[in-house]
Amino acid sequence: MTVLSRIANNSRSIVYWITTAIIAFESAMGGVWDILRIDIVRDVAVDQLGYPAYVLVILGIAKIPGALVLLAPGLPRCKEWVYAGVLFVYLGAVVSLAVDGDPAAVGPLGFATMTCLSWATRPEQRRSIAVGAWTPGRLRARIGTGRAVAVAFWVSTGIVVTVLGSGGIADLLGRDSTVAGMVDLGYPTYFVTMLGVWKILGTVVIVAPGLRRVKEWAYAGAFYNFTGAFASHLASDSGVEHLLWTGLFAVCVLVSWALRPGSRCLEPPAPRVRAATSKDAGELIV
Repeated sequence: MTVLSRIANNSRSIVYWITTAIIAFESAMGGVWDILRIDIVRDVAVDQLGYPAYVLVILGIAKIPGALVLLAPGLPRCKEWVYAGVLFVYLGAVVSLAVDGDPAAVGPLGFATMTCLSWATRPEQRRSIAVGAWTPGRLRARIGTGRAVAVAFWVSTGIVVTVLGSGGIADLLGRDSTVAGMVDLGYPTYFVTMLGVWKILGTVVIVAPGLRRVKEWAYAGAFYNFTGAFASHLASDSGVEHLLWTGLFAVCVLVSWALRPGSRCLEPPAPRVRAATSKDAGELIV
Protein backbone atom coordinates (compact mmCIF):
# COMPACT_ATOMS: atom_id res chain seq x y z
CA MET A 1 0.00 0.00 0.00
CA THR A 2 1.42 3.38 -1.02
CA VAL A 3 1.73 6.36 1.30
CA LEU A 4 -1.07 8.15 -0.55
CA SER A 5 -3.34 5.12 -0.18
CA ARG A 6 -2.67 4.98 3.54
CA ILE A 7 -3.38 8.67 3.94
CA ALA A 8 -6.63 8.31 1.96
CA ASN A 9 -7.73 5.30 4.05
CA ASN A 10 -6.86 7.04 7.31
CA SER A 11 -8.68 10.20 6.24
CA ARG A 12 -11.73 8.16 5.25
CA SER A 13 -11.71 6.37 8.60
CA ILE A 14 -11.39 9.66 10.51
CA VAL A 15 -14.29 11.22 8.59
CA TYR A 16 -16.40 8.12 9.20
CA TRP A 17 -15.85 7.93 12.95
CA ILE A 18 -16.24 11.65 13.55
CA THR A 19 -19.48 11.95 11.60
CA THR A 20 -20.86 8.68 12.97
CA ALA A 21 -20.08 9.62 16.57
CA ILE A 22 -21.77 13.00 16.12
CA ILE A 23 -25.01 11.70 14.59
CA ALA A 24 -25.16 8.73 16.99
CA PHE A 25 -24.72 11.03 20.00
CA GLU A 26 -27.22 13.53 18.64
CA SER A 27 -29.74 10.77 17.93
CA ALA A 28 -29.35 9.17 21.36
CA MET A 29 -29.48 12.46 23.24
CA GLY A 30 -32.30 13.75 21.05
CA GLY A 31 -34.19 10.51 21.61
CA VAL A 32 -34.03 10.93 25.38
CA TRP A 33 -35.10 14.56 25.10
CA ASP A 34 -37.97 13.59 22.80
CA ILE A 35 -39.26 10.90 25.13
CA LEU A 36 -39.07 13.28 28.10
CA ARG A 37 -40.57 16.04 25.92
CA ILE A 38 -38.39 18.69 27.53
CA ASP A 39 -39.34 22.33 27.07
CA ILE A 40 -36.85 23.19 24.32
CA VAL A 41 -38.08 20.27 22.20
CA ARG A 42 -41.76 21.02 22.78
CA ASP A 43 -41.23 24.71 22.05
CA VAL A 44 -39.84 23.97 18.58
CA ALA A 45 -41.63 20.80 17.44
CA VAL A 46 -45.04 21.39 18.98
CA ASP A 47 -45.53 25.13 19.57
CA GLN A 48 -43.52 26.46 16.60
CA LEU A 49 -43.82 23.77 13.91
CA GLY A 50 -47.23 22.43 14.85
CA TYR A 51 -46.48 18.73 15.30
CA PRO A 52 -48.44 16.68 17.85
CA ALA A 53 -46.66 16.12 21.16
CA TYR A 54 -46.99 12.35 20.90
CA VAL A 55 -44.81 12.25 17.78
CA LEU A 56 -41.85 13.15 19.98
CA VAL A 57 -42.25 9.90 21.90
CA ILE A 58 -42.49 7.92 18.64
CA LEU A 59 -39.30 9.52 17.35
CA GLY A 60 -37.49 9.11 20.66
CA ILE A 61 -38.24 5.41 20.86
CA ALA A 62 -36.84 4.95 17.35
CA LYS A 63 -33.76 7.18 17.74
CA ILE A 64 -32.13 5.44 20.71
CA PRO A 65 -31.83 1.91 19.25
CA GLY A 66 -30.90 3.52 15.93
CA ALA A 67 -27.92 5.22 17.57
CA LEU A 68 -26.81 1.89 19.04
CA VAL A 69 -27.03 0.17 15.64
CA LEU A 70 -24.87 2.88 14.04
CA LEU A 71 -22.11 2.34 16.61
CA ALA A 72 -22.31 -1.46 16.81
CA PRO A 73 -19.99 -3.54 14.61
CA GLY A 74 -21.47 -5.36 11.62
CA LEU A 75 -25.26 -5.22 11.12
CA PRO A 76 -24.94 -3.78 7.58
CA ARG A 77 -28.61 -4.28 6.65
CA CYS A 78 -29.89 -2.75 9.89
CA LYS A 79 -27.51 0.14 9.32
CA GLU A 80 -29.10 0.82 5.93
CA TRP A 81 -32.51 1.10 7.58
CA VAL A 82 -31.13 3.31 10.36
CA TYR A 83 -29.32 5.62 7.95
CA ALA A 84 -32.55 5.95 5.99
CA GLY A 85 -34.53 6.77 9.14
CA VAL A 86 -31.97 9.27 10.42
CA LEU A 87 -31.83 11.06 7.07
CA PHE A 88 -35.64 11.17 6.85
CA VAL A 89 -35.78 12.78 10.31
CA TYR A 90 -33.16 15.42 9.51
CA LEU A 91 -34.62 16.26 6.11
CA GLY A 92 -38.07 16.47 7.66
CA ALA A 93 -36.71 18.93 10.19
CA VAL A 94 -35.03 20.93 7.41
CA VAL A 95 -38.26 21.22 5.43
CA SER A 96 -40.36 22.02 8.50
CA LEU A 97 -38.05 24.79 9.69
CA ALA A 98 -37.64 26.16 6.15
CA VAL A 99 -41.42 26.33 5.66
CA ASP A 100 -41.63 28.20 8.95
CA GLY A 101 -38.92 30.58 7.75
CA ASP A 102 -36.56 29.64 10.57
CA PRO A 103 -32.85 29.93 9.67
CA ALA A 104 -32.18 27.19 12.21
CA ALA A 105 -32.87 24.78 9.31
CA VAL A 106 -29.13 24.97 8.72
CA GLY A 107 -28.63 22.82 11.85
CA PRO A 108 -30.47 19.67 10.73
CA LEU A 109 -29.12 20.22 7.20
CA GLY A 110 -25.63 19.92 8.66
CA PHE A 111 -26.58 16.72 10.47
CA ALA A 112 -28.11 15.35 7.25
CA THR A 113 -24.83 16.06 5.45
CA MET A 114 -22.88 14.25 8.18
CA THR A 115 -25.28 11.32 7.89
CA CYS A 116 -24.47 11.05 4.18
CA LEU A 117 -20.74 11.29 4.89
CA SER A 118 -20.95 8.56 7.54
CA TRP A 119 -22.88 6.33 5.14
CA ALA A 120 -20.46 6.95 2.26
CA THR A 121 -17.23 6.44 4.24
CA ARG A 122 -18.11 3.45 6.42
CA PRO A 123 -15.75 0.48 6.21
CA GLU A 124 -16.59 -2.59 4.15
CA GLN A 125 -17.56 -4.78 7.13
CA ARG A 126 -20.27 -2.24 7.99
CA ARG A 127 -21.52 -2.06 4.42
CA SER A 128 -21.40 -5.45 2.71
CA ILE A 129 -23.54 -8.45 3.60
CA ALA A 130 -21.50 -11.64 3.65
CA VAL A 131 -22.58 -14.72 1.73
CA GLY A 132 -24.25 -17.07 4.19
CA ALA A 133 -25.65 -14.34 6.43
CA TRP A 134 -29.41 -14.28 7.10
CA THR A 135 -30.98 -12.55 4.14
CA PRO A 136 -34.32 -12.39 2.35
CA GLY A 137 -32.69 -14.41 -0.41
CA ARG A 138 -31.88 -17.25 1.98
CA LEU A 139 -35.38 -17.14 3.44
CA ARG A 140 -36.90 -17.36 -0.02
CA ALA A 141 -34.56 -20.25 -0.94
CA ARG A 142 -35.50 -22.08 2.26
CA ILE A 143 -39.26 -21.86 1.78
CA GLY A 144 -38.99 -22.47 -1.95
CA THR A 145 -39.12 -20.48 -5.13
CA GLY A 146 -42.38 -21.85 -6.48
CA ARG A 147 -45.43 -20.06 -7.76
CA ALA A 148 -46.91 -19.53 -4.28
CA VAL A 149 -43.86 -17.56 -3.15
CA ALA A 150 -43.87 -15.47 -6.32
CA VAL A 151 -47.59 -14.78 -5.94
CA ALA A 152 -47.13 -13.79 -2.28
CA PHE A 153 -44.33 -11.41 -3.26
CA TRP A 154 -46.22 -9.72 -6.07
CA VAL A 155 -49.50 -9.50 -4.16
CA SER A 156 -47.83 -7.92 -1.12
CA THR A 157 -45.74 -5.66 -3.35
CA GLY A 158 -48.83 -4.66 -5.34
CA ILE A 159 -50.64 -3.70 -2.14
CA VAL A 160 -47.68 -1.66 -0.89
CA VAL A 161 -47.08 0.26 -4.12
CA THR A 162 -50.81 0.83 -4.69
CA VAL A 163 -51.32 2.27 -1.22
CA LEU A 164 -48.10 4.29 -1.30
CA GLY A 165 -48.60 5.52 -4.85
CA SER A 166 -52.26 6.49 -4.51
CA GLY A 167 -51.59 7.98 -1.09
CA GLY A 168 -48.68 9.98 -2.46
CA ILE A 169 -50.79 11.36 -5.31
CA ALA A 170 -53.59 12.28 -2.90
CA ASP A 171 -51.06 13.99 -0.64
CA LEU A 172 -49.51 16.02 -3.45
CA LEU A 173 -52.92 17.03 -4.80
CA GLY A 174 -53.98 18.10 -1.31
CA ARG A 175 -57.19 16.08 -1.39
CA ASP A 176 -59.56 17.48 1.23
CA SER A 177 -60.18 14.20 3.05
CA THR A 178 -56.46 13.41 3.11
CA VAL A 179 -55.50 16.78 4.55
CA ALA A 180 -58.39 16.64 7.02
CA GLY A 181 -57.31 13.22 8.21
CA MET A 182 -53.76 14.44 8.78
CA VAL A 183 -54.99 17.51 10.66
CA ASP A 184 -57.18 15.30 12.83
CA LEU A 185 -54.02 13.43 13.85
CA GLY A 186 -52.45 16.75 14.83
CA TYR A 187 -49.94 17.18 11.97
CA PRO A 188 -49.36 20.45 10.07
CA THR A 189 -50.72 20.60 6.53
CA TYR A 190 -47.28 20.97 4.89
CA PHE A 191 -46.37 17.56 6.29
CA VAL A 192 -48.86 16.08 3.80
CA THR A 193 -46.84 17.38 0.85
CA MET A 194 -43.59 16.14 2.36
CA LEU A 195 -45.04 12.65 2.79
CA GLY A 196 -46.42 12.71 -0.75
CA VAL A 197 -43.00 13.31 -2.28
CA TRP A 198 -41.41 10.49 -0.26
CA LYS A 199 -44.26 8.09 -1.04
CA ILE A 200 -44.00 8.64 -4.79
CA LEU A 201 -40.21 8.21 -4.76
CA GLY A 202 -40.51 5.05 -2.65
CA THR A 203 -43.14 3.60 -4.98
CA VAL A 204 -40.95 4.13 -8.03
CA VAL A 205 -37.90 2.54 -6.38
CA ILE A 206 -39.79 -0.52 -5.12
CA VAL A 207 -41.33 -1.18 -8.54
CA ALA A 208 -38.18 -0.55 -10.59
CA PRO A 209 -35.77 -3.44 -11.29
CA GLY A 210 -32.33 -3.40 -9.70
CA LEU A 211 -31.50 -0.48 -7.38
CA ARG A 212 -30.76 -2.99 -4.64
CA ARG A 213 -29.34 -0.67 -2.00
CA VAL A 214 -31.85 2.09 -2.69
CA LYS A 215 -34.62 -0.49 -2.32
CA GLU A 216 -33.55 -1.06 1.30
CA TRP A 217 -34.16 2.63 1.91
CA ALA A 218 -37.50 2.55 0.11
CA TYR A 219 -38.70 -0.45 2.11
CA ALA A 220 -37.46 1.20 5.31
CA GLY A 221 -39.34 4.37 4.45
CA ALA A 222 -42.53 2.47 3.63
CA PHE A 223 -42.31 0.55 6.91
CA TYR A 224 -41.70 3.75 8.90
CA ASN A 225 -44.64 5.39 7.14
CA PHE A 226 -47.14 2.66 8.01
CA THR A 227 -45.87 2.01 11.54
CA GLY A 228 -45.79 5.76 12.15
CA ALA A 229 -49.38 5.99 10.93
CA PHE A 230 -50.32 3.06 13.20
CA ALA A 231 -48.72 4.75 16.23
CA SER A 232 -50.34 8.09 15.36
CA HIS A 233 -53.80 6.55 15.13
CA LEU A 234 -53.19 4.68 18.37
CA ALA A 235 -52.12 7.85 20.17
CA SER A 236 -55.09 9.76 18.73
CA ASP A 237 -57.64 7.11 19.76
CA SER A 238 -58.70 6.60 16.15
CA GLY A 239 -61.06 3.84 15.15
CA VAL A 240 -59.91 0.23 15.17
CA GLU A 241 -60.15 0.07 11.38
CA HIS A 242 -57.29 2.56 11.07
CA LEU A 243 -55.08 0.37 13.24
CA LEU A 244 -55.99 -2.75 11.29
CA TRP A 245 -55.30 -1.23 7.89
CA THR A 246 -52.03 0.49 8.77
CA GLY A 247 -50.85 -2.61 10.62
CA LEU A 248 -51.75 -4.79 7.62
CA PHE A 249 -49.87 -2.51 5.23
CA ALA A 250 -46.79 -2.61 7.48
CA VAL A 251 -46.92 -6.42 7.40
CA CYS A 252 -47.23 -6.33 3.59
CA VAL A 253 -44.04 -4.25 3.44
CA LEU A 254 -42.17 -6.91 5.45
CA VAL A 255 -43.59 -9.75 3.32
CA SER A 256 -42.61 -8.01 0.08
CA TRP A 257 -39.15 -7.23 1.49
CA ALA A 258 -38.58 -10.80 2.68
CA LEU A 259 -39.83 -12.61 -0.44
CA ARG A 260 -38.27 -10.45 -3.17
CA PRO A 261 -36.13 -12.30 -5.70
CA GLY A 262 -32.35 -12.18 -5.63
CA SER A 263 -32.18 -9.55 -8.37
CA ARG A 264 -33.89 -7.14 -5.96
CA CYS A 265 -31.87 -8.05 -2.84
CA LEU A 266 -28.88 -6.20 -1.42
CA GLU A 267 -26.83 -9.29 -0.56
CA PRO A 268 -24.52 -11.02 -3.07
CA PRO A 269 -25.92 -14.10 -4.82
CA ALA A 270 -25.31 -17.40 -3.06
CA PRO A 271 -22.55 -19.51 -4.62
CA ARG A 272 -23.90 -21.99 -7.15
CA VAL A 273 -23.33 -25.61 -6.30
CA ARG A 274 -22.34 -27.74 -9.31
CA ALA A 275 -23.97 -31.12 -9.48
CA ALA A 276 -21.60 -34.03 -8.91
CA THR A 277 -20.62 -36.00 -12.02
CA SER A 278 -19.16 -39.43 -12.66
CA LYS A 279 -15.81 -37.75 -13.30
CA ASP A 280 -15.90 -36.22 -9.80
CA ALA A 281 -16.63 -39.64 -8.31
CA GLY A 282 -13.71 -41.17 -10.20
CA GLU A 283 -11.37 -38.46 -8.89
CA LEU A 284 -12.48 -39.16 -5.32
CA ILE A 285 -11.78 -42.89 -5.73
CA VAL A 286 -8.29 -42.23 -7.06
